[in-house]
Amino acid sequence: MKKLKDVIVDGVILAGAEVNLSNISDNSKNVKEGSLFFAIKGTAVDGHNFVKEVLEKGACGVVVQDKQLADFLVKNYPGKAIVLSENTRKSLSLSANRFFDEPSKGLKVIGITGTNGKTSVSNILAQFYEFAGYKVGIIGTINYRIGDEIISAGHTTPDPINWFKTLKIFKEKGADVVVAEVSSHALDQYRVYGTVFDGGIFTNLTQDHLDYHKSMEDYFKAKEKLFYHILDFNQNPKASVNYDDEYGRKIYQKFKDNFNIISYGKTSPDFKIEDIRLSVSGTEFSFVYKGGKRRIYTKLLGEFNVYNLSASISYLLVDNFDEDFLIEKAKFIKPVRGRFEVLSENGKTVIVDYAHTPDGVEKLLSSVNQIKKDKVITIFGAGGNRDKTKRPIMGKIAKSLSDIVIITSDNPRNEEPIDIINDILKGIEDKTDVFVIPDREEAIKFGIEMAKEGDVIVIAGKGHETYQIIKDKILPFDDLEIAKKYLRRDYV
Repeated sequence: MKKLKDVIVDGVILAGAEVNLSNISDNSKNVKEGSLFFAIKGTAVDGHNFVKEVLEKGACGVVVQDKQLADFLVKNYPGKAIVLSENTRKSLSLSANRFFDEPSKGLKVIGITGTNGKTSVSNILAQFYEFAGYKVGIIGTINYRIGDEIISAGHTTPDPINWFKTLKIFKEKGADVVVAEVSSHALDQYRVYGTVFDGGIFTNLTQDHLDYHKSMEDYFKAKEKLFYHILDFNQNPKASVNYDDEYGRKIYQKFKDNFNIISYGKTSPDFKIEDIRLSVSGTEFSFVYKGGKRRIYTKLLGEFNVYNLSASISYLLVDNFDEDFLIEKAKFIKPVRGRFEVLSENGKTVIVDYAHTPDGVEKLLSSVNQIKKDKVITIFGAGGNRDKTKRPIMGKIAKSLSDIVIITSDNPRNEEPIDIINDILKGIEDKTDVFVIPDREEAIKFGIEMAKEGDVIVIAGKGHETYQIIKDKILPFDDLEIAKKYLRRDYV
């Protein structure tokens, strides 16, 4: 139980400073006796429409950003806590931080942002810290876990209440380090604001989420907020950024005077990637750092994993890790579920990957083409109710980097699968060896059955996901398990 005045740090308390609260929420359905309700103006629903309902339901108070409404509530709901805020999203994050006892203090929290690579970098980074003896919590797309204990199912970045609550759980369970994926939506909506970050990693910025951000510039502004947020609560933070990415260079130049910053990439002046050698069994590359050149081997596959590994290693170098230790432990880094995950049987190779953006598909297929023996058969779709402009671009890339393309359904959500497929087809001029099979399992079966010895079948878009979202239903579906079924001919 906390007093309102001890939780509110961003807003004017108009009434009820001494009111006790036992819970905070921005969802009217979760409000109970003693709850403080934050009225958030969302993209579809405005929480201000529910303030009277929640007060009558037993909420101890509300936080609003409408002055006229606040004045009305003070007059008509005596004994209730009424707070006026300029930005209730920001207030919610700062208050959640206080409510859960400022859990990031005393933790080494590292935020990873970018269009692609967040999950891989967070998991690679976590493994290195674990090799060094730290107890590590991960917040990300696959799950929230500490060590081998899974706290909950994943979501790229949770809402502020669950974010700070999870940090508190990690702290109570003895975590030293937390690595977290931080999405552009989360940054735009202040979900992690108030966190004391040790530092941040920027992987890249390519087309995605333009249904939300509207332009690449707005998308970039949301991403760079991570570094502004970090500076608001840490005056000596660390950062690692991809120098080969134009937006990464912008961040490097903008924040180099305020961060202990390092860049990585083929053009990097700090951690320069050279001489990449790819195979189906592992990857080798060199890096130049502080005038010295070292060779590194990893079981991770694909050139994009060279970048993911370099993002992690470069950040750890800034965190004073020993270079020899990192090179030695890189040999033991395990791949992430659903990221360039390889199955081989009957002379055929299946690669399951989460790539669902134009850049992700291009990097995935470029890496596959460097290790293939014969044909590349690509099976993919695109998510419904998401950025439609990327669909034809993905189609064009898939066709140009594959011998055979099978277009299927991904998570169609509330769109018709064939409409999504037709959007993808708009980017493909030559439709020779392009097949349309809306049923995803049938598409995977068709691709594996048509493949010959030496061919690579790439199944892109869903990766680690074990479900498919069709209309309002979430149905069990795992690309990896479906691939195993037909690769091993279990269905015969």
